[in-house]
Amino acid sequence: MRKILVCGAGHGGLAASIILAENGFEVTVLEKAENEIMIGHEWEDRFDFSNLTGILGIKEEDLPDDIWRYRGNSVFLSPSKKTGVEISFSGDNRQKIMWRKPLISLLIKKAKESGVKILYEITVNGPVIKNGRVTGVETTDGTFSGDLIIDSCGVFSVLRMNLPREYGIECKPKYGDLFYARRAYYDKCEDVIPDYPFEVYLYHEKEQGLSWLCTNKNSVDILIGRVYELTDEKINEQLEIFRNEHPWTGKTILNGGQRAVIPVRRSLPLMIADGYAAVGDSAFMTMPMNGMGIDLSLNAGKLLADTLINHRNEEFNNEVLWEYNRNFHIRYGCEAAKNDGLKCAILSLPPEGVDFLFDNKIIQSSDLAGGGRNISFSTLMGKFVRGMKKPGYFFTLLKGLIHGAAVSKLYKNPPVKYNLEEISRWDEKIRRKDIKIDN
Repeated sequence: MRKILVCGAGHGGLAASIILAENGFEVTVLEKAENEIMIGHEWEDRFDFSNLTGILGIKEEDLPDDIWRYRGNSVFLSPSKKTGVEISFSGDNRQKIMWRKPLISLLIKKAKESGVKILYEITVNGPVIKNGRVTGVETTDGTFSGDLIIDSCGVFSVLRMNLPREYGIECKPKYGDLFYARRAYYDKCEDVIPDYPFEVYLYHEKEQGLSWLCTNKNSVDILIGRVYELTDEKINEQLEIFRNEHPWTGKTILNGGQRAVIPVRRSLPLMIADGYAAVGDSAFMTMPMNGMGIDLSLNAGKLLADTLINHRNEEFNNEVLWEYNRNFHIRYGCEAAKNDGLKCAILSLPPEGVDFLFDNKIIQSSDLAGGGRNISFSTLMGKFVRGMKKPGYFFTLLKGLIHGAAVSKLYKNPPVKYNLEEISRWDEKIRRKDIKIDN
């Protein structure tokens, strides 16, 4: 029986575990948390529920009502807060959000039912490499081995960061790749529900990052985020600003209150090696403009599992695992890459530049809701006419949209077979399109 070792009980790792165990693999998950209750954040997230129910084998309508809800309308506000871009939802396009802890619990329950062994209070310290192949991991509880090591350790994965350079995998993130966030749900002092309850602030208080305030029925959800680490003083300062502008916000935390570091960049071009494959945050699988990554992680877990099942009698080497790597980028990574161009362009502008783009309707709902997907000729011409008032700001945004589209095209066309030299040239073409973000 083939042995699979999954490091970290993340969404992608658990998805792969369930499918592999159901197909006769011996699967062990190593998790550093003390128990299931300690895994995941006490907040909600948005994703396509069909991606989850397909793995769990249940219908969407059978999900418990108390763990999900529909998301309300939203408005994106410019740094000056003078201009907003409204995004409304109705009927079939209303988005659903779910609490993350019950989501993890559902996946863990299914994993156990499928025969997955989950070991808690085990911290992974690094990879074990023999003859150029990842054969296991060193942990606080000794060495564990497997036919494949699935890296689901997160954004600061000690597995990914300690792989040999000759593997060609990008190990460390650069400035602008990470989003440092603190999120909490506060009580309400008044019974208020705005027409656009979800308020998103780009360059909040003219600082690189994003914050939001979402007024729910019984709580006020506040996220404060920057592309650099947050201090307690900064968090308290921002909370007071929010309370002054939204006096119905109380001071008692009902849920959350934790910090998180979220990747907000394109996924790793190369995320496999002999005996190793990364999923989820370990491979930077999120949409850069909003940090949402559950869909990408679940899809990656399924793709990886399908690859292993199709090659169950072969060695899980570079050539086999490249099938997973390649298929992920063709189907999903290309969209995240397109999204990255817009994010980098906005973060490379000064706050007044972002104000200009909002005030002159150069940034529109199709850009923010679609993450930079709308770059048709007629759309770009309209932006061009309005953007010529201040061409420097406009061309920075245009560069982001064009570079995002170019990188997306590269992600859609990775090398057909594993060849490290060819992959390195492909990777270098991608890197040359990156837009630098200054701190």
